[in-house]
Amino acid sequence: MATGIHTLRQGPALTRRAVAAAAGLALFGVRPLRAARQWTTLRILVQDQQGRPVPRASVIIRPLRGKKLKPRKGQALELKTSNEGSTPVPPLQRGQVLVQVICQGYRTHGRRIALTEVEQTETIVLEPPSSQVSVHRK
Repeated sequence: MATGIHTLRQGPALTRRAVAAAAGLALFGVRPLRAARQWTTLRILVQDQQGRPVPRASVIIRPLRGKKLKPRKGQALELKTSNEGSTPVPPLQRGQVLVQVICQGYRTHGRRIALTEVEQTETIVLEPPSSQVSVHRK
């Protein structure tokens, strides 16, 4: 009879351990595999019209969400390009993002990019500034 009581006491404990182990596997075993397929590593190359790299350009990336694809507040990444004109971006969730590039001596560039691959490289060509239009010119 003592054996039966001992077994009853361990039975629920083993069940709780099994549930905890299954929950741990679900958290650490299954979800990262699913999540790995939903992320994109983006690399942005910024060049001028002659194909030369543009160093120290500001790159701002905003994820677009919702039915109207509006940028979410407070979720922008602000990066700078290297001397080679490239910037690695931390992994982003798949979907659409708004990429803006700002650099002195060039027009501000903005474009929506669809993140669909595991690794993507986007090349952005900056244009020289246009002349200002003013009603005060004679």
